[in-house]
Amino acid sequence: MDYVDNILKASEATGKLTVSLGGRVWKADCNCCRRSEKICIEQEAAHSLSETIERLVELQNSLEKKLRFLQAFEPGPLSKYFRGDICFVGSDQEPIYAHRFIMEGKSTVFQKMFQTDMKEKESGTVRINDATSHVLRSMVNFCYTANIEFTEEASAEEMLKIGHKYDIKDLRDVCDEELCKDIDVDNLCKRLMLAHIYEAKKLGEFTAEFFHGNFPVTYPRFVERLCRDSPIDAE
Repeated sequence: MDYVDNILKASEATGKLTVSLGGRVWKADCNCCRRSEKICIEQEAAHSLSETIERLVELQNSLEKKLRFLQAFEPGPLSKYFRGDICFVGSDQEPIYAHRFIMEGKSTVFQKMFQTDMKEKESGTVRINDATSHVLRSMVNFCYTANIEFTEEASAEEMLKIGHKYDIKDLRDVCDEELCKDIDVDNLCKRLMLAHIYEAKKLGEFTAEFFHGNFPVTYPRFVERLCRDSPIDAE
């Protein structure tokens, strides 16, 4: 508690033998006063911290309640009975419905698509041939709820691709973080390529760090992968 010491030292320097703190009078040359004031300030700090924590907990509970309300849809975006004013059709031809204003608000690409004279604006149907209905349903659900559950059918890699293609930044960020969790020697090359192609900054940093940190193992595997994927024709 340097605060008390500084005040008491200042009082000594100015020739004052006593100083008033917290409604109490303390003697500058009294060690007992110094110790007592330190205890007092520590108790006040602990009380203030406790009140701050209580306010943060209340705020968290309030935000969680509001989030649950905003996320509540019946049927929800993951349900096959969910309907909207636009329809996404993937490679398996299963229609995934959504609301135009929601998708516009999350994606600059969809915003441009639905606000200009493109065929999707008139038809209300967006055909995405490089994604399955599982990926499209997860994309739509994320745009409504900010929640995502990665599965084999809707992996972090596939969701990163769709998030990048339609410029859904928050989705890209979530996938970027997810792909950083299980980097190993076997998937290092692929993760490096994903980071480069889809501008996943955090993934790029993690893969580079893993590569350098495990160089004796990663370098031979990396060269082997490059040679296998880019064969040179013999003359």
